[in-house]
Amino acid sequence: MTGSSASFFPSLRSAGGLLPAPFLAGLAHERDAVPGLSSEAYHLTPGERLEEAASSAWNALLPRFATFAAMLEAGRGDAAAATTTSWSLPMLAALGFGWLQPAVPLELSGRSYPISHAWSAVPVHLVEGSEDLDRQRLLESAGRRASPAGLVQEALDHLGGRRWGIVTNGRRLRLLRGAASVSRASFVEFDLEAIFSAEAFSEFLLAWLTCHESRLEARPAGGCWLDVWVDEAAASGIRALDRLRDQVTQAISLLGSGFLAHPANTMLRGKLTSGLLRRQDYYRQLLRLVYRLIFVLVAEDRDLLHPPGSDPEVRRRYHAYYSTERLRRLAASPLRSAHGDLWRSVRIVTGALASERGEPALGLPALGGFLFSPDAIADLDRAELANGFLLDAMRKLAFLTEDRARLRVDYRHLGAEELGALYESLLDLHPVIDPDAQSFTLRGAPGAERKSTGSYYTNPSLVAKILDGALEPVLDEAEAASDPETALLTLRVCDPACGSGHFLVAAGRRIAARLARLRASGEEPDPDLLRHATREAVGRCLYGVDRNDMAVELAKVALWLEALEPGRPLSFLDHQIVCGNALLGATPALLEGGVPDQAFKAGSADDRQVARARAKDNRHERDAGRRQLPGFAGLAANLASGPRSLALVSAYRPLAEAALELAGTPDASIDAVRAKGRRWRELGKSPEARRARLAADAWCLAFLARKLPGEVAITHGLIEALARDPGTVDATVRERIEELAKSWQLLHFHLAFPEVFQAAEEDGEGVTGRHGGFDVVVGNPPWDKVEFHEKEFFAERHPELAEAAGATRKLLIAELESAHPALYEEYTE
Repeated sequence: MTGSSASFFPSLRSAGGLLPAPFLAGLAHERDAVPGLSSEAYHLTPGERLEEAASSAWNALLPRFATFAAMLEAGRGDAAAATTTSWSLPMLAALGFGWLQPAVPLELSGRSYPISHAWSAVPVHLVEGSEDLDRQRLLESAGRRASPAGLVQEALDHLGGRRWGIVTNGRRLRLLRGAASVSRASFVEFDLEAIFSAEAFSEFLLAWLTCHESRLEARPAGGCWLDVWVDEAAASGIRALDRLRDQVTQAISLLGSGFLAHPANTMLRGKLTSGLLRRQDYYRQLLRLVYRLIFVLVAEDRDLLHPPGSDPEVRRRYHAYYSTERLRRLAASPLRSAHGDLWRSVRIVTGALASERGEPALGLPALGGFLFSPDAIADLDRAELANGFLLDAMRKLAFLTEDRARLRVDYRHLGAEELGALYESLLDLHPVIDPDAQSFTLRGAPGAERKSTGSYYTNPSLVAKILDGALEPVLDEAEAASDPETALLTLRVCDPACGSGHFLVAAGRRIAARLARLRASGEEPDPDLLRHATREAVGRCLYGVDRNDMAVELAKVALWLEALEPGRPLSFLDHQIVCGNALLGATPALLEGGVPDQAFKAGSADDRQVARARAKDNRHERDAGRRQLPGFAGLAANLASGPRSLALVSAYRPLAEAALELAGTPDASIDAVRAKGRRWRELGKSPEARRARLAADAWCLAFLARKLPGEVAITHGLIEALARDPGTVDATVRERIEELAKSWQLLHFHLAFPEVFQAAEEDGEGVTGRHGGFDVVVGNPPWDKVEFHEKEFFAERHPELAEAAGATRKLLIAELESAHPALYEEYTE
């Protein structure tokens, strides 16, 4: 997950989180901590050292590689035969596999997998040295196109009993494993050409330890040693993630203190002291800054920041003077300065990504998205930051220190899982700020916000199993449709408690994999095709809701990172990933039925007499034969007829039709994305939207609003008036309804996602097109028992009160009613 040992083992490449580079580095440096590294486990005589056995193989292979490299360079003879007989087979024999024999092509359901060799149940595919492991070519015997690595991966994914495979062109040796998901390959690769050309025995030793035959043979206890290592790596990855979470926290604290400490930032300190800038909002700006940095780190490491065909000189200029790679190099040095040029360079980069046209002089595209907008970190953008603080924070983000070794964080393979775990930990923190002392620290209030917003990190294995059962059958059905591509792109998948987007990212990968394979005519899609399919799946198929607004922001970041295409802006996601309470909302059918009597059952904070009076008024208004809510007439009676009746709903049909048109609008350019955003905001402010939203909000608030003298009286008659014409209702009543709806985070699915609930139109032969509603709902809903803890509640809002002893705290809380009425009302609510 977190470390790359590229500085120690440049020949090593680990993808898909299978065996992370730091774990593999431990094979060479921390033998006692890794199981299966005894002489006996490698079939050596007792007492024979692993280095000695690897050295014997090394000495035998050095001259062979020199001969192979010379033959390859000269192009003499049959390249495939030269690679196989002169090098690949002897190299694998030196790894304990013996002299492999050609294999009969594997067959399944009429599909052929022409893999050249096999060892036990391990497919071993040998190709010529000039062939790229990831480049597709026509396989005449199979009648389709595939890359060497893709052929082996496909065989592992579809042929039972084969978990690991090997593919090599002599220059590179790759270990593959059957993918845990249907869209992400997992492998470990060693650059043999680099190892033998540089005569780097230490790197060969690591390759020998990892790829030896003994690592793949079946164990009596089940599986093989590589399987054991995968489990061990997952455990060590969790430990590394814990360290990274600590370091991200430290990075935020360093940045928070650095901005407070700079002499030029008197306005920032003044706003914090006066309360004009809430401390929690300052913390949120720091969080966004850190995620900006992480986003650029990921984009750079995946080579997705610059558009294809960018001028090499422009890229060199960016890399040398503005990149996060430069910041990482400087952060690794102990030298620090009080200058602020590095922060200004960061602002130039992020400003370019947020601008209308990017920055051609640096080859930077315009990405857009709230993450890079000026409003996201408005106060920090106007502030100064000394180089020392920025570099110290960058060192925390970029490197992990373990046993005096500095390991580089592997942002190339940072996934939604890691982002989700980081987010989970940050929810448990609140800022402690002293502007006068120029200090910023984060203190834990365990579970406070995480419990109140239902935010819990979900294990990837659970995500995979849920998607296997819920999403895969729907994808199978879509692929069997007459127009499978359209069927896939019109699927709607929702996670109503999405957190940082873990389920949504995984679902997007699966939809994209199916779509890309269709477009590749059933063959293995190339990375560019898969990336574009991922962007389409993210922009058209995925919907999420969360109560925590920072979780919503982070879910968008996770989806943007997954779907980032070089040269294209970030997809518009504001209409798909929204903040609200998925459990509190109205539906057309509920509105049709009017406000039920149960809404006026008095609670502990209600006035029973007021509640009884309002229940009576509501019953009279509802039952007196007043006309039903405009636009929802007849819906309840027709629900049994299925989705066809939804086409009759006219109150929100204009919203649904406009949103449907908006959802299908391309967003390939920054102008198109911004136009989409403007249209969505206009739609949300339209009279139709406000009328429908006020009526739905009022229906819910009939249950939720307090039944007290002076509090707005919400009954059936008021909801009818709002649905007909909000202008006939007193402005103070409308404002109170909007205020209460915001505090309860009400979310009405048919209004939040109108295009999803727009049903098919009817023609002369009946309903055509897709039905309204989501096709799949997945997620890990809040499961914990929520208990109110005063100490947690006041930790950020009133730290002194939170730290007070029990009896004293009760007295201080009572004094809040007069001293801080707003806080007291929030507490009692």
